[in-house]
Amino acid sequence: MTQNFSPQYRSQALKDMASQEFDMLIIGGGITGAGLARDAALRGLKVALVEKEDFGFGTSSRSAKLVHGGVRYLANGDVRMVRESARERKILKSIAPHLIHPLPFVFPLYKGDSKTKFRTGFVLFDKLAGASKKESHKVLTSDEVREYVPNLRDPLKGGLVYGEYITEDARFTLMNALSAAEHGARIANHAEAIDIQFDGHDRVIGAAIRDTLTGKTFNIKAKITVNATGPWAQQTLEKNNLKATKNLLLSKGIHLIFPAAKLPVTGAVALKSSDGKEGYAIRRWDYVYVGTTDVPHDGEIDSPTADKKAIDFLLDMTQNCFPDSELVKADIIGTWAGVRPLILEEGKTARDTSRHDEVWKTKEGLLTVAGGKLTTYRNMGKRVMQEVAKNLNLIFDDDNRTAEVVLPGSDIGGDFSAFKREMKRILAACHIRQETAERLTWLYGSAIHDLMRYGQEDPVWLESLSENVPAIKGEVRLAVEKEMAQTLIDFIDRRAALLLFGNNHSLDAAKNAAEIMGQFLEWGEAEMERQINAYIDHVERHRIPIS
Repeated sequence: MTQNFSPQYRSQALKDMASQEFDMLIIGGGITGAGLARDAALRGLKVALVEKEDFGFGTSSRSAKLVHGGVRYLANGDVRMVRESARERKILKSIAPHLIHPLPFVFPLYKGDSKTKFRTGFVLFDKLAGASKKESHKVLTSDEVREYVPNLRDPLKGGLVYGEYITEDARFTLMNALSAAEHGARIANHAEAIDIQFDGHDRVIGAAIRDTLTGKTFNIKAKITVNATGPWAQQTLEKNNLKATKNLLLSKGIHLIFPAAKLPVTGAVALKSSDGKEGYAIRRWDYVYVGTTDVPHDGEIDSPTADKKAIDFLLDMTQNCFPDSELVKADIIGTWAGVRPLILEEGKTARDTSRHDEVWKTKEGLLTVAGGKLTTYRNMGKRVMQEVAKNLNLIFDDDNRTAEVVLPGSDIGGDFSAFKREMKRILAACHIRQETAERLTWLYGSAIHDLMRYGQEDPVWLESLSENVPAIKGEVRLAVEKEMAQTLIDFIDRRAALLLFGNNHSLDAAKNAAEIMGQFLEWGEAEMERQINAYIDHVERHRIPIS
């Protein structure tokens, strides 16, 4: 099979799923499922993964987009989570240097804050993270804090800065899925598990699947099935008359996006308003996003949106923290909302609930993985594989290949800074705008060489997708030919990251992108119009609600 996520790969993967038996069927294509598929494939198992929408469709494209050590969890005494998260960051940076980018994170100190308390916490964090002297936190004066964060409120009395990482969560999830396929897994998006199937002895033997693009249904047989559906995990079980070992607590977090010109921030900063509201502001290209809420969510899981109460909460906090910026609601240029699948702990708020994961044996032949966070997805996969080994009577000799094998796009020669300089030089020679070149190097890594090859075939592929959007036409072709983009939303939102971080949600690029996708996926005029209208509706869910 081809190693690219081409339409031909998807078609063949679905045929194989219908005709073969697998060691493991994974339901869910978020970071948990994709990472697990990669782990299992690297161990030599025969793996199938289906995702009802698209890779990262749920929580894994609606996170804070941080690979972070969880320093705030120290306040809850969750040392194990901090140690695991903090140490994972280096591993993820090593396997995806093109997608995990350093981010200086500033903690300002105000009147009443104890510098000794914060320093003690960060000394412990550095120790848990195994930080070198260069990587360890630094103490800042008030003036040094303002170099990172102008306009921050008074009375500022100094601060600390330490290193975190920012990523593009949807592409990171996609690269894990693609890596799994490169090592033999059969993977398909837009393929929904509609029923878990049992044999005559009440053992799970796989699932019935519907290809949502064609409506065709088929069965996948597997020795063990893993429910890795994140916020849908409990719902998936209950739909099949199965009971979850524990209840999930779904917590909604929203983010607001501002132009960086209006909210100048370098790196990231922890926010604390004078009345005690807490959050953060993070710079990404010409944007700054502010988050987050952490409140129970009992609404729709598929398409959560930023509600008025949450928007007002974050805007009020941001206005208080940056009084000189004179922010108003009209300055918010976009929003997003995600649902965290936490494991319910009675008596605890969503914010205080642990981010630990658990693996439940729901039935013979069926495991459910619940909880967790993006940064620790590799170790979540390891813990699932330990249970798989027990259930299939297997012994795995190597438990660390997911830390050793790099993700697709990572073959950049080791030094991302040097790679970035060279790619910008090459892209500039092709008359690609600086803003576009910055975005391409930040997202694609060595896949830029594929874009260059397209340009050698025909210079049209290096042309701008739209005058107001920092993207090129070749990205659409790449998304279809090699990244399993099946819809316009797949491309603009989760392949190219242009929904949230593009001028006016990149609506100007929608028609051109749809026409290019249509050429490769054989869309007629009616289908192209349907795809564009679906994207317009998608955009509306990321705007400020009118009421």
